[in-house]
Amino acid sequence: MSLQWLLSRDVPSDTAQIGQAILRPDNVYRQIGDRFNELLPQESEFADLYEQTGRGAIPPLLLALVTVFQMLEKVPDRLAAELVISRIDWKYALHLPLSYAGFHFCDLSAFRQRLLDHKQERRVFEELLVRLRELGLIKPHGKGRTDSTHILGVVERLSQLELVSESIRLALGAMVRVAPEWAEKTLPAVFIESYEQRQSQYGLSQTQVQAKLVAAGRDGFWLMGQVEQSGPEVVRELGQVGSLRNVLDQQFTVGLDGPPAEKRPMGRVVIESPHEPEVRRAVKRGKFWEGYKAQVTESCDESKPKLIIDLEATDALAPDVPELGNIQARLEADGIRLGEQYVDQGYTSGRNIAQSQKAGIELVGIPPQDTQGPDGFRQRDFKIDEEAKQAMCPTGEVSVEWSERSSAEEGEPGGVQVYFERETCRACEYFGRCTKSSQGRRLELHPYRKVLEERRIEAKGEEYKQKLKVRAGIEGTISELVRGHGMRFARYRGLGKLRLQCLFTAVAVNLKRLVGWWAKHMAETAEMRGSVRTRAQGLAAKGRASAILAAKDLIGAGLPA
Repeated sequence: MSLQWLLSRDVPSDTAQIGQAILRPDNVYRQIGDRFNELLPQESEFADLYEQTGRGAIPPLLLALVTVFQMLEKVPDRLAAELVISRIDWKYALHLPLSYAGFHFCDLSAFRQRLLDHKQERRVFEELLVRLRELGLIKPHGKGRTDSTHILGVVERLSQLELVSESIRLALGAMVRVAPEWAEKTLPAVFIESYEQRQSQYGLSQTQVQAKLVAAGRDGFWLMGQVEQSGPEVVRELGQVGSLRNVLDQQFTVGLDGPPAEKRPMGRVVIESPHEPEVRRAVKRGKFWEGYKAQVTESCDESKPKLIIDLEATDALAPDVPELGNIQARLEADGIRLGEQYVDQGYTSGRNIAQSQKAGIELVGIPPQDTQGPDGFRQRDFKIDEEAKQAMCPTGEVSVEWSERSSAEEGEPGGVQVYFERETCRACEYFGRCTKSSQGRRLELHPYRKVLEERRIEAKGEEYKQKLKVRAGIEGTISELVRGHGMRFARYRGLGKLRLQCLFTAVAVNLKRLVGWWAKHMAETAEMRGSVRTRAQGLAAKGRASAILAAKDLIGAGLPA
């Protein structure tokens, strides 16, 4: 590899002359250019991300910043490469001379792929977090808030017939490309031709659709049989072949000789489109989508800028409860430990509350409610004696069995099952309301029942309700990400590239917020400076003693006397 040049750590003189004349001091790109050295790492930090072959290497820091600017302005690769050449504000921020002629737009895609190949998706985001911590803009043991939102994948909803036929078409195309001789020898030309064009069920009756689906299933199983019998290794390892195999297993649950699944399956392993096998179909509040989810965490201390400190893409069906531990682990790895974390009810399991307390984090959120049984016969209405290992129901009957269950995870507490006498329950006047089971009433005591009960009581207090209001700010941040920076839609296919989109978007938002915070801080300082000077001049005009007071005021305000 031959490294031809590095980004300058100073704004080139020709760019600086024009940029400082036409760009406002609070312009985002001017601030990035002026604060380049305090915000951005040295080029040596990205030495492993240089292209190894081909043309002269383009600085990874340059490509990283251009990618950030793409997220800032929602522009594609081709337009971003043109803006590097034509926009004076971009050149000012990038420390490029006016004569810089740019690079080919495909270099941006190659840079993202290198990040994925090196498993360095978080590199740029984490490097900025390091600088922000060093500048004192992220408070140690401060406050943070977390929520999730959905992201739509680059796919359309396929019917069951389209899903199977498209899976076959993509697999066939890949086979012909990587092993043309084997395909020509093994697969009939008429079979390949029948799947050259995308199939649709438009205009077909339900009977015709079902018949074509069964035929497509037979074709798919036959094709997989040919691959297993004589397919070379390069064909067996194709991702499209793996997707076809999974689609057939999921849509034809009884195999080759049976009909397709009566109800189209849905779940964390079910492929929704062979074009993007990682997309999943999910539902929230009655609305379905095909795509992913994003977990967003930002700092929210009053005296500091509100900065995104973690943003991670997951599959659409990933529940929020287990994601909280992953979020806290990533923050810990980045040197950020929160003192308080504000979340909604989707994150506040008993285990998460306890584990957060153990890590020194107060998890502030509405705890899950007791829903075992109807009102008046819920777990809280039973008197539970942990020492005696007994429970008394609201009518005064005592349990007959206390069964402790060990946890599946080592070091975790287990739950308890409490049983009441079946004959007593059936004879009770409240049978059918307290329980309808002929086996009698049963209680499931949560492993973290004490933590949950304490939090439920605390959550009823006015002070706790006031604290919860801090969480609402994360909704505005999600709105900013979605509406201002296009994060509702995936720009690329695949979870890995979506993670890149999320993290570069987080860098863009942080830079924009920093500039706004600095501009506000500078305006407040200028206003305070003017107010203090005016008062000092007025006092000084009244005499020497007042002038001394005026000087003390100036010094107290951090201004020269």
